[in-house]
Amino acid sequence: MVDWVLRKLIGTKSEREVKRLRKIVKRINHREKELSALSNLEIIKLAEGLKEKLRALEEDIKAGRVVEEAVEVFALIREAGKRVLGLRFFDVQLIGGLVLHEGKIAEMKTGEGKTLVATSAVALNAMAGVCVHVVTVNDYLARRDAQWMGPIFLFLGLEVGVINSDYSSYRVRWVDPEIAKKAIEDDIRVWPKDYEGEMLPSELIDASAKRAFFTTLESCLRKEAYSCDVVYGTNNEFGFDYLRDNMAFGEEEIVQVKGHDFAIIDEVDSILIDEARTPLIISGAAQVDISVYENADRVVRALERDKHYIVDEKLRTVQLTEEGIKKSEELLEIENLYNIKNIDILHALMQALRAHSLFKRDVHYIVRDGEVLIVDEFTGRILPGRRWSDGLHQAIEVKEGVPVQQENQTLASITFQNYFKLYSKLAGMTGTAETEALEFKEIYKLDVVVIPTHRPMIRKDNVDAVYMSKEEKWQAVLEVVKKENQRGRPVLVGTVSVEDSEHLSKLLSKEGIKHQVLNAKHHEKEAQIIAQAGRIGMVTISTNMAGRGTDILLGGNPEFLAREILLSRGKDLQSASEEEWKKALEESIAITKEEYKKVVELGGLLVIGTERHESRRIDNQLRGRAGRQGDPGETKFFISLEDDLLRIFGMDKTKKILKSLGVKHGEAIEHPWINSALRDAQKRVEAQNFQIRKRLLEYDTVMNEQRLTVYSIRRDILKSQGLDQYLEEFTNDLVSRKVYEFLIEDEPELWELSALMEYFKAILGSEISYESNPRDRQELIEALSEAISKKIKERTLEFGEEAFRQILKAVMLSNLDRVWREHLHVMDRLREGIYLRGYAQRDPLVEYKKEAFSLFENMLLEFYESVLRDITQFKMLQEQNPPEEPAPTEGPKRKNIKERAQLRKRRAR
Repeated sequence: MVDWVLRKLIGTKSEREVKRLRKIVKRINHREKELSALSNLEIIKLAEGLKEKLRALEEDIKAGRVVEEAVEVFALIREAGKRVLGLRFFDVQLIGGLVLHEGKIAEMKTGEGKTLVATSAVALNAMAGVCVHVVTVNDYLARRDAQWMGPIFLFLGLEVGVINSDYSSYRVRWVDPEIAKKAIEDDIRVWPKDYEGEMLPSELIDASAKRAFFTTLESCLRKEAYSCDVVYGTNNEFGFDYLRDNMAFGEEEIVQVKGHDFAIIDEVDSILIDEARTPLIISGAAQVDISVYENADRVVRALERDKHYIVDEKLRTVQLTEEGIKKSEELLEIENLYNIKNIDILHALMQALRAHSLFKRDVHYIVRDGEVLIVDEFTGRILPGRRWSDGLHQAIEVKEGVPVQQENQTLASITFQNYFKLYSKLAGMTGTAETEALEFKEIYKLDVVVIPTHRPMIRKDNVDAVYMSKEEKWQAVLEVVKKENQRGRPVLVGTVSVEDSEHLSKLLSKEGIKHQVLNAKHHEKEAQIIAQAGRIGMVTISTNMAGRGTDILLGGNPEFLAREILLSRGKDLQSASEEEWKKALEESIAITKEEYKKVVELGGLLVIGTERHESRRIDNQLRGRAGRQGDPGETKFFISLEDDLLRIFGMDKTKKILKSLGVKHGEAIEHPWINSALRDAQKRVEAQNFQIRKRLLEYDTVMNEQRLTVYSIRRDILKSQGLDQYLEEFTNDLVSRKVYEFLIEDEPELWELSALMEYFKAILGSEISYESNPRDRQELIEALSEAISKKIKERTLEFGEEAFRQILKAVMLSNLDRVWREHLHVMDRLREGIYLRGYAQRDPLVEYKKEAFSLFENMLLEFYESVLRDITQFKMLQEQNPPEEPAPTEGPKRKNIKERAQLRKRRAR
């Protein structure tokens, strides 16, 4: 009650933030009329002058401070948007841009123009020399957003790069640089000079002017794309490139040349929350016998659920019972399944159980062309090139009877949580973040600011209709779609899986209702499908709508329709003349304008949800497709007591009440109390998932500290920085540890030096001697370290200083990569079984930290040993017929070539 009163008196935190930022927006608006009077060339000149001022304020801009120059830049960006895109920033869009610049999350409803909003914060930071990465959820959006918003950046003299998952990279360029240059010089503008309205009606768009500012993507090298002022790409590719850079064997292979200054994440909740549990992994083939998965699958098919194994759908775990263990041992003809020698078959058996009981075809994955493809549970898209690790993918391949690919071994990995913490400043935007505000604050130190809509929201959100069975639910959905389709009202139906979308598609086809299906099997044309989902009589079925990135405009999208008109006439955007494009656009504007009026009369877009998701955010994303920018719209969820959320997550009380009411077949119950009960169930699931993600971060933080240490050492080695110092530290550390390990007694008279000397003989390839007579361990450590350093100096003289440094660099890199790779494998296995420590009343996380520290120390020790062994025992490859008197100037060069050849052979072994 007190909180409610305070909110009424002083407003919410978001409302207070918006109020503060409105004062800055007023100052931005004050500059609009003056800037409108300037020519294109004068605007560009002004931008150049601002760049110089902003570069002197780079640290302030990086920190997210709104300096006076920032106000000028925002006004400039608004003017640029009007001139080259025909889009004018609303005040709330400027507020969103300021929120992003300050390093916060802007929650803006669907259709409020988040893509445009980001350009203001991006341009401000890029003009100050800050490296800006704009993160999208898929390649299509990265290309589309960069190309769509590119004219603003190009107009202001900023370069824009794009990176894609197939390792293709692009720079944004004008379609015709000469036409664009002439349009700028002639002061051509898309937004009419004398138009002062807040929004630009479609019929006032200057089609020829807009086409003059069209951009295209030009292929370039990955490093060149990253060298641009602004880089668009997916979360996966930014993360993978970071890992690849830390596996490079030459500085020229590093692509993220500008580091990690500022990232703006589109659909930030999808990336930082939904995908937080999925680490990015670069893998290499592991030597595992594939037949072990086939045997495991055979056994699992003979086991009975609840008798031989128990499945916990809440926690998504599966465990063998005593009877199941006994049955498995009989089928495998082994005495003890948990014997250490049977660890591989036990692991394969557990993965086969998970594959059969927790992973469903057309829900979690699809099978296409003899390949198992993962479906992103949050967006409904397939994830090309992604495979489940640790043998799970192989288990599913055996289950589905498709060719089994070799299991992979982790070479490098990182979670999105830790990758995005590398950035000096982080911001995000989405339509649904407030429900996860606590997690954003606790994990990422990000505040959420809810931005008000430009126009009042008039969408009608109905209470849920609850049915006893799925069959009744689907029949009810079918009846509503049929009725509304006959009226001509556009309908969007959201499903939670590929399986559900195809089931509904079959029902609609039987009724002769034309419709479009957008799911993991048909995602290639998603932009066209979504763009026209608001037209008269359109019925669209889609799996989760998160991150689709395209607005549903009532009456249809005129630009998309104009392109369709051109295609129907055998033309495309590139080949069509100015007159043909203008005519097609005029036709499409007339069609969509007329249809808009009819759709509004019918009540706007109807959004139907066919199941409640575990997360309220996903439901809100679906709802948000209706009621865009003040348009009418309506939403309604149809659910059944057999849906997973109600079946798994504690809706027993609801079921009992409904059954006691004697609900008849096909009859629905609609009551706010049911909605409240469903929200409570979703909150419980969200809280549970938050704890899982938080626990994951706690475990990965241990690995992240080790990862940063290794990558820091690796970067220094790659740049040949401090190699001698590193070698000296390796030597001192190794000698110190071994002296204390071999010489337990404190008195030198009791030391057994023979074992210690044998150890160093094995490492160095020959005996070492020291002249002093050490009186304690420290003196011995110094004497041994000096003796080893002397031996290293002899090798340096033997090879020549430059050649030795090249050998040392290559030896260090190859050995560091090898021991790190092996360490990752050991850590994977440790993580897999550490929970068993809980049965001994010990905290698994504490135990994991202890074991991880010990393993890391051992890894470093092995690294030191390997480097010293290779450096001191390194042998030159001798030529078959060496010249009698090689020229002195050719010696070092020839040695360098030989050394590299030998190192390559050793790595291959």
